[in-house]
Amino acid sequence: MGFRYRKSINLGGGFRINISKSGIGYSWGVKGYRITKTARGTVRRTTSIPGSGISFTEETGKNKLNHQQQYTPAIDNNHYDTQNIENTVTNEFVSEGLEDILKSAHISMVLNKLSTILFWLALLLVFLKPIYAISSLVFILMKILVKTLGRVRLDYVIDEDQKEVVENRINEMLKLTECNKVWRLMQSSKVIDKKYSSGASTTVVRVLCQMSSKTPFPFKSTVKASVFKSGKETLIFLPDKLFLIQKNKIGALNYSDISSEVRTTRFVESESVPKDSIVVGSTWKYVNKSGGPDRRFSDNRQIPICEYGEIELTSNTGLNTLLMYSNPNYSPKTMF
Repeated sequence: MGFRYRKSINLGGGFRINISKSGIGYSWGVKGYRITKTARGTVRRTTSIPGSGISFTEETGKNKLNHQQQYTPAIDNNHYDTQNIENTVTNEFVSEGLEDILKSAHISMVLNKLSTILFWLALLLVFLKPIYAISSLVFILMKILVKTLGRVRLDYVIDEDQKEVVENRINEMLKLTECNKVWRLMQSSKVIDKKYSSGASTTVVRVLCQMSSKTPFPFKSTVKASVFKSGKETLIFLPDKLFLIQKNKIGALNYSDISSEVRTTRFVESESVPKDSIVVGSTWKYVNKSGGPDRRFSDNRQIPICEYGEIELTSNTGLNTLLMYSNPNYSPKTMF
């Protein structure tokens, strides 16, 4: 199986290298936007309106998240050993051979953000000088062009003897988008007294995912994708790779660089039960040592226990994602 990609816009720009006693820094930019990597290791982003004297500068530090699990204090007096289930900085995820695709995608994302910032700046300046109304229209047009012509097109060319294999891979993950609900698990904590956790020994913090089979900006693919968006992170599963977008940062990993584990789990569901889930038992909001209801609590209601599926994805570069889905029969077996 092979694939091609092409860029829709030639964005130009150039690098500037600065040599000083403190080290070497470099910058890249176009008129109105510049990214500078300083000798101290920080990254400075400068946005400006040419000729207006107005600019905005944002500088981020050198610190990176450790590739191991990050620990936070217990969420309350009944929990301990709280762990965040999170990915490290996305632009550290670069499998061999994907550098050019990520570079093109990053430029498109930067231009999209830049057009948005400049539009709002021009709109604010309209109150001072009406002439800036023309600039705001220009930046709207710029944003439309970036969102349409600026997409990185991924053209998949699949050999005949590989079509069935690829289709099976795609269909396995597309099944998850058909689940009634998919969640990202963001945090887990061990429980001290299970009486107050419906008998569960571990509790989790989860975020409901938005699901789609359409490849989002900055990509356009000739095949369907399995897309899961939770908060400010988006996972894009394609036949040969995984893209991960965090705000305006983007990374990509070949499946050969990802370790995965598919399993089922029993979950005490305190929210509404998804239509396609399997209820395997029940418990109580407050339980006694024998597993029955604690009669001291007047609002002690019965709670269903559901069987869900889980996919855990990890990599040596810091990928650490755990998806939970409502229909355990949709467990992918041939994707990774």
